[in-house]
Amino acid sequence: MTDAPRGTEPGRRRINVTFSPPTPNGDLHLGHLSGPVLGSDVCARAQKIHGHDVAFGTSTDDNQTYVVTTAERLGTDPESLIRHAFDSVTKTLELAGVDVDLFERPDSDYTAFVKDFFTGLWRHGAFDRREVDLPYDAASDTYKAEAFVTGRCPTCLAHARAGVCEACGLYNLPGALLSVAGSASALPTRRVPIWVLDLERHRTMLTDWYRSSDVRLRPDLDHVVAQSLAGPLPYIPVTYPGTWGITVDWDAPNDLPQAINAWPEIYVGHVYWLRRAREGRQAGCDELVQFIGIDNGFYNAFVYVALSLLAARHGLPVDLPRTRTLTNQYYLLEGRKFSTSKGDVRWAGEFLESVGRDRTRFVLSLTSPELQQSEFSEPVAAFTLATRFDAPLKTVAETLTATAAGRRVDAEPSTWWRTALAASRRRFEDAYRLETFSIRKAAEALALHLEVLALRCADLDADDPGDICGALQFLWTLRTLAWPLTPDLCEQVSNAFGAPSTVGAPPLLAELDHRPPGAFTGLAADRIPSSGARDGAPAA
Repeated sequence: MTDAPRGTEPGRRRINVTFSPPTPNGDLHLGHLSGPVLGSDVCARAQKIHGHDVAFGTSTDDNQTYVVTTAERLGTDPESLIRHAFDSVTKTLELAGVDVDLFERPDSDYTAFVKDFFTGLWRHGAFDRREVDLPYDAASDTYKAEAFVTGRCPTCLAHARAGVCEACGLYNLPGALLSVAGSASALPTRRVPIWVLDLERHRTMLTDWYRSSDVRLRPDLDHVVAQSLAGPLPYIPVTYPGTWGITVDWDAPNDLPQAINAWPEIYVGHVYWLRRAREGRQAGCDELVQFIGIDNGFYNAFVYVALSLLAARHGLPVDLPRTRTLTNQYYLLEGRKFSTSKGDVRWAGEFLESVGRDRTRFVLSLTSPELQQSEFSEPVAAFTLATRFDAPLKTVAETLTATAAGRRVDAEPSTWWRTALAASRRRFEDAYRLETFSIRKAAEALALHLEVLALRCADLDADDPGDICGALQFLWTLRTLAWPLTPDLCEQVSNAFGAPSTVGAPPLLAELDHRPPGAFTGLAADRIPSSGARDGAPAA
C-alpha cells in the first residue's frame, strides 16, 4: 500500500470509487443521497479533474434480509420489490447526475464469483464451524437472523436489528440482543452450527494492517476501530441457516441449507463490480475509496479488511490497493434517522424533480452529515438555496452580462482578482484532495465563490480591463472547480465562453489558468439551473 502511482502516465493514478450498495427495498432517500451516494460521485468527479483514471461502480444489494422483511410488510414478493426498487434507484441516480460507470443487479456470473470466493477461503481454513444460539420460530421451522430480529443493543441499549447497531456502530449477534416482547428477539433460541469468521483469531493480521497504514480515518470510524480493538473481537457469521441469498454446501450440518451472510458478501461485490467497471481499461487500481454510512463502519473496518487480507494470503484474485473509507453520520428528518424500512423518508427522486439537479446537489452537500448528524428541513433548504445559490447566480447573470458581454479575457486580471482566484482555488482543491476530501467544504467553497463574484460584479469598472478580465476569469474557473459539485452550472459557463462541452470530458485542474477560448456571450438568468430545471449535461 503506497502512494507511488503505478499507472501508465506519470502522476496519473488508477482510482476506484464505490458506495455501499443500496438495499432494493425502495428508492433512494435524501439520507442516502446526502451521504455515500453524492459523496462518492463528487469524489469520483474530483479525481477526474485531477486527470486520474477513475472507475466508479456498484450494484443493488439484493441478498439483504431487509428485502424479505419489507416485501412481507408491503404484501408483495421480494423479486417484484427488487425490480421496482432497481428501476427507481436507477432513475434517481440519473436525475441526480451520479456519473457511475456501472450500476447493475447481481446476476449468475456475480453469484458464481461470490460463491467461488467464499468457498476458496473456506477450503483454506479461513472460517470456523461454530454452534450458535439463534432465535427459532417453531411454527415456520425457521431460524431468525439479521433484519428478522429486532431488540435492544446490549452495548448502548438503542433499538437495533441483529448485526451492527446503527446507533453505536458495534456488532451484535442475533441471540445477543436484549429481547423485546412481540418480536423475533423474544423467540426461544436453538443451537445451530454455522460458519463464522473469527476476527479475534486474525487480530494480529488486522492490527498490523492498521499499524502500517497511514490513511487517517474519520473520527466516527476511528472510534469504532478503537472501541472494537479494546476488547476481544467478535466472530461474524459467514453463513446462516436459510435459503435467501447465495447458498453453499460446505459440510451442510443436519441437512440445513446455508446461505452466505449478505454483509460480508458486500466486500466481494465491490471486487466484482469494480473489476467490471474497469473492463476495457488497465486492470487493478492504486487506491480504493469507499463511501459508507457509519452503520456499515464495523464491517468495512474489520470484516472487509480481514477478507481482503485472507484472500491475498491464499492467492485469490484480489488487489490490495491503498484503501480509504469515508464515513458519514446520519441525516435526520424531524429528529429521526432516514429509514426506508420504517417509512421515515423524503424520497430523493421527488426532491430532485421539484428542486432541480444542481440545486439539490448543492444544498445536500452543504448540509451533508459527514462528521456529525445534521437535520434536513424543507424551509431551511429552501432559504439556503435562495440566499446562497439562486440570488448570487441571478446577480452574476444580470450584472456581468450587462457589463461584460462580448468581452474577452485579453488582459491580466487585477491584483484583487488574482488574489481572489488563488484563494478560491485553494479552498476547492483542499475539499477535493483525498486526504482532506469533504463535500461540505466543496459546497462552501462554491457558495463563497458565487458570493464574492456577485458582490464584485455589482461594482465593476467597465473601463478597467484588469477588473473586467478578472471577473470573467473568476467566472470561467467555475467550469472546472464546480464541475464535481454542480455539473449543469459548469456546462452553462462553458457555453457562455464558447468552450467545448464538459459532458463526458472533465475539465482539468492542470488547464485552470488557461484563458477562456472565446468572448463572453452572457449568462441568461432563466437558463441558470433552478427549481425543476436540469440544464446542461445530461445525467450519465
